[in-house]
Amino acid sequence: MDKIKITWTQTCYSKINYKTDYYFYAFSRGNQLLYLGYSKKQHVKDEIKQNINRVLKKNTRGISIWLGEITDTSFGRLSKQIILDTEALLIYKNQPLYNKLLKKSYNGRENLKILSINMPYMFKQASFSSNKWRYQ
Repeated sequence: MDKIKITWTQTCYSKINYKTDYYFYAFSRGNQLLYLGYSKKQHVKDEIKQNINRVLKKNTRGISIWLGEITDTSFGRLSKQIILDTEALLIYKNQPLYNKLLKKSYNGRENLKILSINMPYMFKQASFSSNKWRYQ
């Protein structure tokens, strides 16, 4: 089974460094996961700003920003499709409030296991293997 481990860090917008390359980000308010996204070609800080405007309609009151860094993987190289499959499985499994796409079904690669570390608003593990779901 292919594995991806994502370690999440809570931060604020002003502390995000343009030199740091994170693949995933999330917004939460209170104990609810609001939005989950990824950034590969566009820097994550720009992507976050764009989605604060588009998704949250600039309503940042009580918002926490989470950055997800891939800290371990069984893949030799991370392709765009692997990142998209990871995002799709995370959204399908965790059902963030403002994500519109990818919530009804998962059509990504089989035999994928994602570990989410230090993210209290997501399941710690999601995997898909031969049409069988596993959550923890």
